[in-house]
Amino acid sequence: MKHEFAVLSHIHLQPEITFERPAEPPEIVHWDSPAVEVMTDFRRVRPITVPPEVSIDTALERMKRVGVRLLLVIDEHERIIGVITARDIQGERPVKLVQETRIPHAAIRVEAIMTPQPEIVALNIISVRNALVGHIVETLRALERQHVLVLEVDEATKAQRVRGLFSTSQIRRQLGENINADIPPAHSLAEMQHEIG
Repeated sequence: MKHEFAVLSHIHLQPEITFERPAEPPEIVHWDSPAVEVMTDFRRVRPITVPPEVSIDTALERMKRVGVRLLLVIDEHERIIGVITARDIQGERPVKLVQETRIPHAAIRVEAIMTPQPEIVALNIISVRNALVGHIVETLRALERQHVLVLEVDEATKAQRVRGLFSTSQIRRQLGENINADIPPAHSLAEMQHEIG
């Protein structure tokens, strides 16, 4: 059976027309700016992923090519089974593995040094929406991490989805200063949640 569709009205482009762009995060933020201004939001930016069986050298090359320092490690069903960072690959984990197992560095696979899914800590997007940049910096410092994932939790099913992430390099770039230096006093995320609640 053939469907009948009407032709849509159409127009010509005007001179000097431009195109729509997604909202850019602010180039400069401050310690008391909303935290979401420094979050990489996976609704706007596709996360970069890697399968667990690729070599760590391949993973590092992918990071360099796309300009990130963390990859989500996913299985064949796109479920997150871990994360791997440039620090993991360039740090002592591969060196220890080579010493312990005698396998060549080039043969080390992502799954051997990634942080497995049960060990990953994350923030709830609900907390993040009420947080400031300073809270995120303090949290990263307390966790001794350069990245932290942000989760969205379905109220009815309690199912989690990774909504985005925070990265010290992104925050440092937008703040325009070294975030490892002493930061201005800020309430802890727990104190702030208590105050808001």
